Amino acid sequence: MNERIHKAIELFYAKQFTHALALFALELSENVSAKEARIGALLCDMALENEAQARSLFEYYLLTKDNGVEECEAVMETIIHSVDENRDKIARLLGQNNDFEGRINAENGIRYEDFRDLIDARGSFKEAFEDIMFSTKVIISRKEDFVDFLSKLMENGFVDISLNYLESAVTLFPNDEQLLTLIKKVQH
Repeated sequence: MNERIHKAIELFYAKQFTHALALFALELSENVSAKEARIGALLCDMALENEAQARSLFEYYLLTKDNGVEECEAVMETIIHSVDENRDKIARLLGQNNDFEGRINAENGIRYEDFRDLIDARGSFKEAFEDIMFSTKVIISRKEDFVDFLSKLMENGFVDISLNYLESAVTLFPNDEQLLTLIKKVQH
């Protein structure tokens, strides 16, 4: 990793995304095949809209790169473009249905009640969840909604995601019958 890229990464972590983007762009202008600079520039651009998401993806990228994953830049570009595409889908859907105006915020997420409305609008839990899974989070404040959400994740093939949620929930509520029932359901 050259000095310019190293400095750009430091600026990214210091939340100076515009300066980091400028360094990544400068590196790209001198070396158009600089994969690290391309990914860095894309993530800096994303960070200007959604810092937490960009930071998570940046850490994932550095981790995969450090672990020697081949073609990790191509994988990252696919993920970044998928996030952008899903954000655009949500924006189009919101534009088509003004009832959703103001209900979704990429930083804070979407309330579960509003997510259910999105499910109704899309006609499918799976499609609605795929639309938001990379671009926002679902905010759940009631246990009944949490159990409903987990059940729907399992029913629609998102077993690994539901299992991650369940593992966290069971540590908080180790004797909760509904959660234990869901775990048994996943194990079968």
